[in-house]
Amino acid sequence: MCAGIGAPGTLREILRGYFGDKNAPERFRNDDIVKAGFITIGPGVGPTAIGPFKYNQWFSDERGYQRPVELATVRLKNMVEVLTKWDDYVSNLSTIPQRVILIQISWCADIFGNDATTFDILVTDIGESVALNPLGLDDNGGGKLVRGRGVLKPAGKLMKFLSVLFKVENKLQAKVLGAEEADYTAAKKEIADTISKNRIVVYTYGLSPFSSETIAVLDEIGAEYMKVEVGLEWFLLDKEKSVLRAELLEMTGQSSLPHAFIDGQHVGGLFTGSVDGKFPGLASLKESGALQKVVDGGTLE
Repeated sequence: MCAGIGAPGTLREILRGYFGDKNAPERFRNDDIVKAGFITIGPGVGPTAIGPFKYNQWFSDERGYQRPVELATVRLKNMVEVLTKWDDYVSNLSTIPQRVILIQISWCADIFGNDATTFDILVTDIGESVALNPLGLDDNGGGKLVRGRGVLKPAGKLMKFLSVLFKVENKLQAKVLGAEEADYTAAKKEIADTISKNRIVVYTYGLSPFSSETIAVLDEIGAEYMKVEVGLEWFLLDKEKSVLRAELLEMTGQSSLPHAFIDGQHVGGLFTGSVDGKFPGLASLKESGALQKVVDGGTLE
């Protein structure tokens, strides 16, 4: 069967539909919504509801390429469209066999190397740029590595489920090391002075991949910033640095590093937003263009 799983390129296209393609443009508009039974996807590729359970995909704020499950969502949308409007599209059931035969002939011609492929025909009819990106959506033009994306992102978002444990450990560590009230007062003043004198401040760990990626995000867009390395890692902190970390928790409600401040406001970490929900985190601010606006001299809204 020419259109079966054994056909050249079929399996690759199936996988591309689920894993995405950094060299392809977006295929699902930000206002598109797909409803299939108890499943709702949208608007856009991020928000997903399965019955009463709702969540956002970890890549929902990313733009300019074909994101994971995006093409699969488009296929689902098309399938729902056809099945719910079957009578509109198929006015005469007797023509279905002829249509299937024509489609199979087209697929077989592509697979066995006829002179003109379906894509060639499309290019002739509508032009290459439209054939490659029929919806005219964002295309980053080559799928280059963009800082603030990749495997660290879902891992970073999962860290929030450990926040309660981190908060307990955070405060306990400082107390065990003999922290006194005067130490917390000094740490609070140090943080306040630092974020008041610098537009962008990040508190990091030397060995943390999330901290390293935070610095890479800022460097990628040409930001000027103050980096405060609290220590190599949380379990290697002395009393002074443990108090500093505990005071950051007290001031922001966030237990993990990195911490990012812009114009004195806490914007969260790299992939996690501020506790009050006002800001989505440094990576998302970069995706939306808000961080670049700050770098260019604007304000954070």
